[in-house]
Amino acid sequence: MKKPIAVGIIGFGRSGCSIHANAYLQMQDRFRVAAIYDPLLERRIHPDWPEAKACATSEELLGLEDVEMVVVASPNKFHARQTLAALEAGKHVLCEKPFGYTTADVDAMRTAAEQRGLVLQPFQQRRYEPDFLKVKELIGSGLLGRITFINISWAGFSRRWDWQTSRQFGGGQLYNNGPHPLDHALELFGDTEPEVWCDLRRSLASGDAEDEVQILLRAKDAPVIQINLLATAAYPLDRWYVCGTAGGLRGNAGRLEWKWVDWSEMPERSLDTNPTTGRTYNQEKLPWREGFWDAESAADSGAGAAPGDQPTLDSYADLWSIIREAAPQKITPQSVRRRVAILQQCYKLAGRSFPEGTRHD
Repeated sequence: MKKPIAVGIIGFGRSGCSIHANAYLQMQDRFRVAAIYDPLLERRIHPDWPEAKACATSEELLGLEDVEMVVVASPNKFHARQTLAALEAGKHVLCEKPFGYTTADVDAMRTAAEQRGLVLQPFQQRRYEPDFLKVKELIGSGLLGRITFINISWAGFSRRWDWQTSRQFGGGQLYNNGPHPLDHALELFGDTEPEVWCDLRRSLASGDAEDEVQILLRAKDAPVIQINLLATAAYPLDRWYVCGTAGGLRGNAGRLEWKWVDWSEMPERSLDTNPTTGRTYNQEKLPWREGFWDAESAADSGAGAAPGDQPTLDSYADLWSIIREAAPQKITPQSVRRRVAILQQCYKLAGRSFPEGTRHD
């Protein structure tokens, strides 16, 4: 059995501790926490990992020979620079979202990894979520016909007042939660480059960063996709709402339902410009067929909530195979670069400035 990957975690807050270190507890045959750096002294020591070295700086962590891979789970604005520093120190890196603020950030990280033969892994674990995979399967099957419109909604009603509401730290919903639904959207959109419309607003957050995001993607021969991240949704919409020429789908992480019509069983309907009988509208009885899907394991509880464990465990199982067995990456830096390009475009459309230290095209 190959030895576990020794991991150093930069940033031991909600993500570094609750998502990443928690996953390693369930995969101790493949990963172990070897070192922790967090600006808060009390966070550098954790009872689950008593042998992990408590580091006073990120530089100290990167200098440890025992550390083979680094997880960058610090505030958003530090991701690119700390990822670059880790790569330059000869470490594989898993970088939390956002995977840089601009395509220039991404390109610099990719170049550094390629020059040193290191693994650079974006953390887009929600691409492993069962509800997304089921939606993708159904759309790809053609059962719903040609897809014309998709609405992806991450909405709730809440106030936040932490660092993620402050632009000083690179906070805001666009780069905080936005990378996940945008990643899903582009997987369903296709390879065509979309026209992008974006609106960013601060409604309830205490900081100066946006807590409401709306993105619209469109292109010829592609579905129109709308993404909503809303802090003022007292009555949240379904996460998934899909329209197609043969049917549609709706639902959330725990349950999906869809219905469709088999047009081959229906008569042809040629244009008839004559007045209708009895001044009625055209009407026909549709023989709907229905399908349902329920998640087998616990799903996340909604907008902005921590994801279920399984997608994270699945993504880490793949990462172990990439590092230990030279397996190909399923989620590549190049694929996530396309997402970052759209996030970057949204910032520019909204007239927002990028965090200090961000590389620009």
